[in-house]
Amino acid sequence: MAPSTRDVRKARASDDLIMATNNSSIVSKRSVEHLYYPDEPHYFRFFVKKFRRRAPLVNRGYHLRLKVIDTLVRRFLQKPSTRNKVVVNLGCGSDVLPWQCQVRYPESCQDVTFLDVDYPDLIQKKRQIVLETPELQDLMGTWEVNDDSPIVLRSLKYCQVACNLQQLSVLQRCLDTLFDMPNTEFLFVAEVSITYMDTKGANGVIEWAATVGNAEFCLLEQILPDGPDHPFAHTMLGHFNKMNAPLKSVHRYPTVASQEKRFQSLGWPSAESWTLWEAWSDNLFMTAAERRALDSVESFDELEEFALFASHYFVILATTPKSEVRGHVSKVHEEDDIPSFQCPMTMSAYESAQGHRRLGAAMLVGEPNSGGFISHSFGQGPVGRMNSEDLYQISSQPVAPIPSVNMPSARVCHSLTDLGTAGVLLAGGRASPSTAFGDCWLFNRHLSAWERTKDLPVPLFRHSVTRLGSSTLALLAGGRINHFETSAEYFLFDPAEGWKKCHIQSAPPSLYSATFVCVGEVGSQAFTGFLSGGSLEDSIINQEFYTWRLDTSEPEPVLSFQQRTPKDGGLPGALARLGSFAFQSLDCTLLLGGVIKGVQLPSVYDIIVLKTTETDVSVVARLDGIDSSGVMRPFLMGSSIVHYGHGGFAIVGGGATCYAMGTFWTPGSYSFRFDPSLLPQHSTGQTATRPEPIQYKQTIEFSGSEKRLVE
Repeated sequence: MAPSTRDVRKARASDDLIMATNNSSIVSKRSVEHLYYPDEPHYFRFFVKKFRRRAPLVNRGYHLRLKVIDTLVRRFLQKPSTRNKVVVNLGCGSDVLPWQCQVRYPESCQDVTFLDVDYPDLIQKKRQIVLETPELQDLMGTWEVNDDSPIVLRSLKYCQVACNLQQLSVLQRCLDTLFDMPNTEFLFVAEVSITYMDTKGANGVIEWAATVGNAEFCLLEQILPDGPDHPFAHTMLGHFNKMNAPLKSVHRYPTVASQEKRFQSLGWPSAESWTLWEAWSDNLFMTAAERRALDSVESFDELEEFALFASHYFVILATTPKSEVRGHVSKVHEEDDIPSFQCPMTMSAYESAQGHRRLGAAMLVGEPNSGGFISHSFGQGPVGRMNSEDLYQISSQPVAPIPSVNMPSARVCHSLTDLGTAGVLLAGGRASPSTAFGDCWLFNRHLSAWERTKDLPVPLFRHSVTRLGSSTLALLAGGRINHFETSAEYFLFDPAEGWKKCHIQSAPPSLYSATFVCVGEVGSQAFTGFLSGGSLEDSIINQEFYTWRLDTSEPEPVLSFQQRTPKDGGLPGALARLGSFAFQSLDCTLLLGGVIKGVQLPSVYDIIVLKTTETDVSVVARLDGIDSSGVMRPFLMGSSIVHYGHGGFAIVGGGATCYAMGTFWTPGSYSFRFDPSLLPQHSTGQTATRPEPIQYKQTIEFSGSEKRLVE
């Protein structure tokens, strides 16, 4: 039965919305082409009338997408074969893959035909641009145009087929017409295209492609590695729903493993797979030198958010017939059977845009039980860097703004370290990634005022600072000097003397945003701790684990490192993290948040409890915050955490830019109380008490020497 007029109109409207996704994509690809490929001919410019520079995070993401597709296409082109080769771009949009390959790999393209396939309306527009542009015509040599056939443009090197991918019989006839099928091998490329089709139709495309003979299928699209409720996934799904172009297959195939099974069930016996976050660190796609070179193109300091994006996209390369060589398979984040420590947690929801602050820092002002409150200052807000503080109430006492008018300037990625009676140390930070700050301040709790102290020896941001035991000393590790240099230095801070450079023995590589924590004191002049994770200079997460010992008895402090291999041969509990928080609580270390290498860190392991010795670290529990409705999973990226009172923890602010899909803001402030004596292995049958909520009260804006309440 023929479809009704209503069904035809509905299908046409859906097709139009899918085609509209091409417009945004090619503007972003044009931005990447312009910035990152200055020495190549630019072909996207013929399809984008006006250049628009995208944000660095979007540029970096599209650069990776383009690089991954280019690498796998190049590998197909350079693979030895006696057959002719055809690269079929399914849902090609305005992609310029044929022209880029001809420029980059001319020798490998000599006996290759590129075939673009997409909706008739889109292909007609693309054909017109190709025929009107001499630089695009050069690829084709002699060509034929035909308006009476789906093969609307035909040449030896390049062809266009106007065909809805639901019409596979039409596409099959076109291939039979154009190519000697038994003597041809195909690479089908679907870069975020068939994901907009209904699952039955998309599966039909994959299954059909497996029947054409010798073939490979390269699919790049979205996944939901930690489920649809993860903040990035939720924002991503909402973005495409808002565009009326929902992702149709991602709920049925939410993980790389499920996608691999999908291809196997549809006739593809062999497959390689990567998340884009894995591809980022795989030398097949990009070397360390290439990754570092990107930082010279534009300032970039959003590696955690880049990891979020890249963990939610994957690429699979399937082959038929079966390959004799087992290729790369995306890893699954596996953990030992870590016991759950259920800890009562409270959440106080923000109203409207309250608490929307990320990459700031927070501190305890006063005493928790006698009018103490939390100040969450500076950082990034909805419209830029914030020169203000949010005040949070801990007890029933009213909060009071800090009266000091001598204030640090607005900044992000700085550190606040509680040094007990010496006050709270603010160190470094940045304006833009190319403008680091070196000024340091101490907050005097007795005077409730900020006081300028000795500057850092070198301006830094994204450094790591730990208080040394119960002393008033602090030790600073690494950090970024600017958007392309990372510090290898370690500095000791004494409130009375300022900063001293440490003499390093067996130094780790230069790192920023590492986990760096003091776990023990040896007398009054020596301290021990561990270092893990952090980013290397080529934007890969460090996988090595180090213990350290600091001796302060000499005029020049001596900091000795020793690389360790945990007993299980790896870093347990995903200890190798970028941008995590670490707190020493009695004889345990609490590790919160951060991102890991290659894959999305499952939120179930966002907060883990560690036991450390001088030579090793072990994970003893994962902390699950609970309330009456079940388990709570605070979104920790961009947040600030304060340890107060006897085992009290407050989580304030937080959020992330979710690529080009919107910004997620943490919906409220959280509090929990951690008591190591109640861990499963020490269980006495007692349960932790529910903490009082940490409630947002007001925002105070700093303007010159004045402060004012934001209504």
